[in-house]
Amino acid sequence: MGQQATMNAHDFESHVLKRLTALRPGWSVKRGPEPFQLTIQRGRDGDLRFNLDTFYQQYREQPQALDRLFAARLRRLDQESDAEADFGAPLILPVIRPASFLESAGGPVVYRRILDEIVVAYAAHYQQGMRYLLPQDLSAWGVGRDHVEVIALTNLALMFRAGMKFTGLETENGTRPQMLMLSYVDARPYGGALMLLPEVWAWLEEMLEDVPVVGVPERGSLIAAGERSQLIGRLRHDVEERHQVAAYPVSKRLFAVVDGRIRVYSGR
Repeated sequence: MGQQATMNAHDFESHVLKRLTALRPGWSVKRGPEPFQLTIQRGRDGDLRFNLDTFYQQYREQPQALDRLFAARLRRLDQESDAEADFGAPLILPVIRPASFLESAGGPVVYRRILDEIVVAYAAHYQQGMRYLLPQDLSAWGVGRDHVEVIALTNLALMFRAGMKFTGLETENGTRPQMLMLSYVDARPYGGALMLLPEVWAWLEEMLEDVPVVGVPERGSLIAAGERSQLIGRLRHDVEERHQVAAYPVSKRLFAVVDGRIRVYSGR
């Protein structure tokens, strides 16, 4: 395939406008009033002005890095708009929870079941905390669950590409590359949802040099080891231990991708 042509200024402006509108349904984005500027309307929280000059120059210098550049700009805009808008939110992300969460959520939430025991809910994240999306939110925005799911996974993928950090633990008596356990643990609630991203599974496979097996003991963490490594036992132990003491537990089981779908790991 040939290299994609660099967008001109007009196409770049249209691309950014369309992408912002898709990723932040609570914002109303339009052109102007100054040339090469977008205005972001946030209801009672006032307007933001987004001048595209510097952003476009960065893109021209690194067209292949558009996703990373866009994620950085989006974070900066979110920091400037941390108050709640009339509709939508600064950030919508997926949150992995056990199926029992549906009984204790205090009402209907927007969710999708991915395994018998695990669901993914969708949450609006604010500076002061988060709230799960309700069906009336989708009605107010005029969107369906599938649309929200695309937005949430896109946001999480942008954050992963921008540098969500895994730590690595090597075995005490070996230095083989596959003898590695990778862990992402964060107080924020979306770390476990990384298991929903195919690119995360591909990245884990590359780093582990093996078929990845993962655990999501709590909503903010994902731990992985190679299927053929000697660390499966340690992975299982760590997942069970973290699940037991977690404030927001998800599952003590291990998972793998089989025929393109996430399944409970039935190996050793």
